[in-house]
Amino acid sequence: MNDLLGMYEDGKEEKDSIIQEMYDRFMTPANRLLNGAINDKEYKEQSALLNAIREGALYGENGKNLYGESSESVADSLQSFGGKVGWLESDNIIDRVQEPRGPGRGKYQYEMNVFTGGLDENPQGGAETAVRRLQNAYKAYGLEMSDDWKTLLNMSELDEPSYNIDFSTLPENLQDELFYADKQQDPDFKLIDLSSGELSMKNAWLDYHWSGSAVDRESKANYFDRKMKDYKGQR
Repeated sequence: MNDLLGMYEDGKEEKDSIIQEMYDRFMTPANRLLNGAINDKEYKEQSALLNAIREGALYGENGKNLYGESSESVADSLQSFGGKVGWLESDNIIDRVQEPRGPGRGKYQYEMNVFTGGLDENPQGGAETAVRRLQNAYKAYGLEMSDDWKTLLNMSELDEPSYNIDFSTLPENLQDELFYADKQQDPDFKLIDLSSGELSMKNAWLDYHWSGSAVDRESKANYFDRKMKDYKGQR
């Protein structure tokens, strides 16, 4: 009898070990790429910043979790907001250029620097601001930017007066990451309000992305309503 019980326990232990191994392989985030549960392409398409926010990563030198228990909903609402903004700005076309040849570029229509030839001119359009905020966000969350992204963003020239960047030339996952960082690092944009519903998606777009003249706000608000009728969760 004891031998039979021993065989049962050995078998149960082996079964439990297999179950744990399968869980680690397919469910534990740290092992999913390593063990082939996701491929490299899928991994690269994920947002490191969204994942850091969602997981409640430490933020800043004081090690404080910026969003507390709302971290996951903050990440989800920021991702949802990005999908809507891309739809509003460009129909989510990643290489869209503002017509007629305006400074807006890419999925989110971030504006390039516009040089007019003035002395000591150093304009900073929305695109350059987003690059700087991506740099700041990655530093704050202890994330490492890939060398490929640094090259695409021409980071070595970021502090040069002539720095400029055209987002329509960038891959979509990098444009998304720039958008997330731009909003997360905007001191006036409270992501916690977006996730709680205190700040609507419409007002978030009007106030923190479009940011145009007050006289045009009503027409833009109407545009939001019309455009959202055709929105089906495009990413």
